[in-house]
Amino acid sequence: MGHDDHGDLLGASLPMQTLRIQIAQFSNAPFSVLIEGESGSGKDLVARYLHHSSQRSAFPFLSLNCAAIPPGLAESILFGHGKGAFTGAVNTRSGYFAEAGHGTLFLDEVGELTPALQAKLLHVLENGEYQRIGETQARRSHARIIAATNRDLRKEVREGRFRIDLYHRLSVFSILVPPLRDLGQDRNLLLQHFKVLYAKEAGQRPFDLDEQANQRWMDYCFPGNVRELRNIIIRLTAKYAGQTVTEAQLNAELDLMHTGMEEVASHAMDLPVGANVKTMTGLARKHLQVHTHVNLNQILKAWESAYVDAAMNMTHGNQTQAARLLGVNRTTLYSRMQLQQSYKGE
Repeated sequence: MGHDDHGDLLGASLPMQTLRIQIAQFSNAPFSVLIEGESGSGKDLVARYLHHSSQRSAFPFLSLNCAAIPPGLAESILFGHGKGAFTGAVNTRSGYFAEAGHGTLFLDEVGELTPALQAKLLHVLENGEYQRIGETQARRSHARIIAATNRDLRKEVREGRFRIDLYHRLSVFSILVPPLRDLGQDRNLLLQHFKVLYAKEAGQRPFDLDEQANQRWMDYCFPGNVRELRNIIIRLTAKYAGQTVTEAQLNAELDLMHTGMEEVASHAMDLPVGANVKTMTGLARKHLQVHTHVNLNQILKAWESAYVDAAMNMTHGNQTQAARLLGVNRTTLYSRMQLQQSYKGE
């Protein structure tokens, strides 16, 4: 995902059209929004677009990556502290809730918050009030909260790592940012946009892809999503400015070791129900042409895991319903899930 010179989200695919509709529906509502999606899919861009599309756009947009800040520091950044509240607090700090005013506070990787910070955030969402560290005075918050995560927070709730009441408060509106592999021709649109952008920044002419390289680009599943796409384009711009890139040159920039299993699992989800052996053989041949060293056991595990994860997500963690979707009994599904956990621990 990217944006053009006017700040509009790029992409003409159905998932991107749906995303724009959701943003238009939610932008001016006063309630919290939870943005879910894979790492690198552009959740922060969606949060900014929500803010700038809203009546709050004249007010600040403040962002905190909850995974990158130590818990003690995160509390001070969010809520502020009084002078002398702790060792080193030589001055008063207002905190993001105060500094955001009537704007937007974006909490990226919200699933990383400690239980104590989850409780404090819940209090703000329920009562609109908070306290600075070291003070007893209640202060009002007028900021809108937008949170993002690449975790399955429903699973985190089931396993006791995330508060269910906070989850429901954050997910009044929920937006799922589609992974790049689901955006079809948008991958080419993003290629054209970013290769011109980065060539201009570097003072170079943009590269081109030959026919085989362009097909490889469209076939690649981009496990790192738009973040990975942009990095690949930056490297190609640095190495091949003004040149035509071949498939071999493109492959050298792709994370093929990482994508072997993910790519097969991704294509597996696109197979029609009842796909025949010929269709599956074609998929296997295509995979083997790109990946010279494969592990059949890992491929089969990835394929099964993709369907199990999809079924569990679609049924919001209901194993009975997920088993029905997959055509197995609940005991079999449970056993398969236990096996998958053991695979991940290998």
